[in-house]
Amino acid sequence: MNEDLAAAIVHLETYGYCLLPERMPRQQALALGERCLALCQDPARANFIQGDEYYQTLFGMLNLDEGSWPCAFHEDTLTIARHFLGPHCRVVEACAKPTWPGAPPQHLHVDSAGHFAAVPDVPWMINTIWMLSDFTAANGGTGIVPMSHTSRLKSPPPEVGPDSPLIKPIEGAAGSVLLWHGGAWHQARANTSEEIRIGLNVAYYPRWFNNWIEGGHQPVWPETYQRMPEAHRALCPGRQGHTREDMYEVR
Repeated sequence: MNEDLAAAIVHLETYGYCLLPERMPRQQALALGERCLALCQDPARANFIQGDEYYQTLFGMLNLDEGSWPCAFHEDTLTIARHFLGPHCRVVEACAKPTWPGAPPQHLHVDSAGHFAAVPDVPWMINTIWMLSDFTAANGGTGIVPMSHTSRLKSPPPEVGPDSPLIKPIEGAAGSVLLWHGGAWHQARANTSEEIRIGLNVAYYPRWFNNWIEGGHQPVWPETYQRMPEAHRALCPGRQGHTREDMYEVR
């Protein structure tokens, strides 16, 4: 492991997040962002989108654009995810996330903790967002409360609101990637610019986490799985199918 990744792991362990600058060429990131935005605006994809006119999540990007694969299976993000989640962690989903001008700040939240009887004292998720446009304080770049991942709370306390001075805006150039512990309090900040900010969210989970609780997450299609290199398949060990209902909602 090189010194940059070792330092990033220490930073994530200490503060709950780390930033890896420029892990993808800028033009490649911007081009993927344009394709993500086009997919989000395609009526044929409406059933895979959650959100409102300001903040949207398009699920199933592993199936919709192979350009998401270099992000989802990037060696640097995998090295960090495996450090925290173990050598057999999974790539579960990749989602396009545009934030439109005028978007208000999201409420602070933690990831994937709502169904725990008691929040674990080990990481249950390493989340990432690839910056497919520049992330700035003005256009709503992700905000994180440093060290909040140590709280073991299912949600932030009400006195820490979406405009809290504790929130640190994370800025970076297109092609960079932000990683955070699922328990870190975070948000998409207000987009006060005239720009559409767009990211690609990739979630990593340990094998013991049952991801059916994640509303909207889509399975890998069989034909997508067949096209993947063997190393990618090993990171997507779940059942393949075309609908969430068939794969995740079966009782």
